[in-house]
Amino acid sequence: MLDAQAIVRGISFDTGIMSSHLLAIIRTAPIRYKEFTIPKKSGGVRDVAQPAREVKAIQRWLIKSLTPLLPVHEATTAYRSNSSIRHNANQHIRSNFFLKIDFVDFFPSILCDDIVRHLECKCGDSFDESARRLIAHCLCWAPKRLPPLRLCIGAPSSPLVSNSILYDFDLAISKCAIERGVVYTRYADDLTFSCPDRGRLDEMLELVKSQLSELDYPKIRINPAKTVFASRKGRRVVTGIVLTPDRKLSVGRDRKKLIRAMYFRLMNNLLDEDSQERLAGMLAFVDNIEPGYSSRLARSYQSSIERRGRQGA
Repeated sequence: MLDAQAIVRGISFDTGIMSSHLLAIIRTAPIRYKEFTIPKKSGGVRDVAQPAREVKAIQRWLIKSLTPLLPVHEATTAYRSNSSIRHNANQHIRSNFFLKIDFVDFFPSILCDDIVRHLECKCGDSFDESARRLIAHCLCWAPKRLPPLRLCIGAPSSPLVSNSILYDFDLAISKCAIERGVVYTRYADDLTFSCPDRGRLDEMLELVKSQLSELDYPKIRINPAKTVFASRKGRRVVTGIVLTPDRKLSVGRDRKKLIRAMYFRLMNNLLDEDSQERLAGMLAFVDNIEPGYSSRLARSYQSSIERRGRQGA
């Protein structure tokens, strides 16, 4: 069983940071963050923080040690190798009815004490109390330098922690879903349920509320404004991917319209360098969701050029 001193020695040896300097970094780790905001699609802004380089190095070392020890349920699809938003959406493609649930302030709701308790529960045989508290301290952020310490979106350690800390919740919900013939996935704070008929989804919503109320940690709340029921008769979007009526995945009309406009500007040398990089990223994303889209777009552009040529002649 490792204690805090053993962890400090291990980090120091692997990173080359002197123990005395490392202890100073660890002590002030929660305030060594750059804070900024990004706009939300729903309006307003989201507070985001990114740890300093030396804190990231510590967090990466800790996560490398924690990954084999912390369980992550198979229904959890975010931030995992061989998984993506496409993989998440594809699991619901054959269902007729959908329920989407979103959590309120998911990452900031995970507090330092919650992480300590989770480490005790899932890997208490590997770390003593001093080690668990040191680890949790290093993984958390002090927004505006104020308590309580909490998880933030921008840290390299946050994906594993946010995936694992709801393991017992995912286990219980997944078991209930399977028993009722419902498909369940969780992509960070985005929960999706799907099945052949609507009635089962009403039941799943109540089960989620019940399970959240019984959690010892963390204290998570549902965002009622983002609780959505949908069917094949309406527009169905799962983690940003549109499920079409013919049971295929799509990026949606609006995104394709923007891409077409940018592509035609590119072909006419009207797109600046930054926009070109953005377009390349968007095309790679669309090709992942709808294979062959770039080729079809190029053919469409070539056809339009040929039509204009014939009309000019």
